[in-house]
Amino acid sequence: MSQRLPGLTHEEATGTAKMVFEASDRFLGRTSNLVRILGAHSPYLARWFLGFVGAVRQPGLGATTDARLRGLANIKTSMANACTYCTAHTSIFGQGLGITEEELEALQTDAYKTSALFDEREKAVIAWSEAMTRNTAQGDKAIWEELKRHCTDVEIAEVSMACAMFNMINRLNDSFWTELETPEYNEKQWNAVSDLSIDDIEAYAGGFAPAGQAQRNQP
Repeated sequence: MSQRLPGLTHEEATGTAKMVFEASDRFLGRTSNLVRILGAHSPYLARWFLGFVGAVRQPGLGATTDARLRGLANIKTSMANACTYCTAHTSIFGQGLGITEEELEALQTDAYKTSALFDEREKAVIAWSEAMTRNTAQGDKAIWEELKRHCTDVEIAEVSMACAMFNMINRLNDSFWTELETPEYNEKQWNAVSDLSIDDIEAYAGGFAPAGQAQRNQP
């Protein structure tokens, strides 16, 4: 299958799309083909999308909880949805957070539930993410109570946001038939797991107004 919507290269990107790609390289380590698609066809949404992903997913850019917890939620969500593109992305990024090959293998099935590789808090987060993805969380009292027993309200809010975000991203990539980049390219994500702060993403957001005004003024 070929990708349904074309994306922009770095060389083709101008205005808002260029700003988004530069920020993606910095915050996410590289620019994914999904960001290239959004930058090509809806750069105004792409800029908010990029900031949202960075704030929810990355260490130090908005979310305050353990990045590993959010990473486990992202991985299990993508696996539960059988999204090959996102499973590859989240798994590789997870490795940058210290998640091992053995842990990734356990996440593919229910093996995580009895695995000594995960503590009880992590198991609760993984189960909750799977329940949210399968839309059973609303009625599953046991999974909710286990999550509440091990996690703070802030942790619950942020891992739930991570799960919900990747449910959206999974649907976009599956529907667009987004082409998967090489593992070597996606390993560049490992360069974006430290040395970033909330000031960096706020500076990015602060550039939206002048960049948007300049683009609107173009003939």
